[in-house]
Amino acid sequence: MQKKTVPDSAAEIDAMVADYNTKVEAREAEKKRKELRRVADSGMFENWTGSVELGGAKMTGNTRQTAIYGAVALERNGINWTHTVKARTDFQRTYGTTSAERFTASYQPHYKFDERLYMYGLALYERDMFLGYRTRITGGSGIGYKVFDQPNLSLAVEGGPAYRHTIFIDSSRPNGRRIRDTAAMRGSFTTKWVVSPLLTVSEDSSIFFESKDITASSTTSLETKLIGNLSTKLSFSVYYEKDVSASKNPVDTTSRITFAYALGKKKK
Repeated sequence: MQKKTVPDSAAEIDAMVADYNTKVEAREAEKKRKELRRVADSGMFENWTGSVELGGAKMTGNTRQTAIYGAVALERNGINWTHTVKARTDFQRTYGTTSAERFTASYQPHYKFDERLYMYGLALYERDMFLGYRTRITGGSGIGYKVFDQPNLSLAVEGGPAYRHTIFIDSSRPNGRRIRDTAAMRGSFTTKWVVSPLLTVSEDSSIFFESKDITASSTTSLETKLIGNLSTKLSFSVYYEKDVSASKNPVDTTSRITFAYALGKKKK
């Protein structure tokens, strides 16, 4: 518009716009360099973000029940590496008898090839007495790809080989247990949708294919921000274990309402 109004100054206007864009780009580049330097210089215990989640219930009178749920998720996002640590526990007693006992802990390092493609490693410990195993240790690696990686929408898929050591509960054996070591293929799907500043929907699913077994888990969460870093979370989890005894249901489900507290602040 200005160039049409003052055509004799068109070249000067173009030069001013180009100079302004150059300065903006230089400021953004300098900001990015400072952020990369800050991340590179941070120590092992710095630059972590994540959340702590806690919930529980106690009922007395006609029903006597105690339930406890806790989870922690931590992530350190570096220049080439991302480290993710997660732990979760479910425990419930009904009329003095344990009716749920589940624990998982995992560590996953990611090496970034570029903004979307990465290689991952996996170390996973699981215990679920009611799905039929005392201990399961999984090690694996593979390739992951971020299909979407936007501030309000992220979607990542992963796949690769794994090795699993499982100690099953087996009352038909003298020692009450059965040990199995198998190779497996793993696939996972994680997505997060920030619907609004106050509402976030997420999904975290994984499946393992073994020669005689299939195990899968899926957790869908709806998180609503309350105040500051505190939010409330409604989640529904499904667990599937094909290789269970005839007396057990291969599918377990858990619904929760918990409080979550965000740790740190992610840099955009």
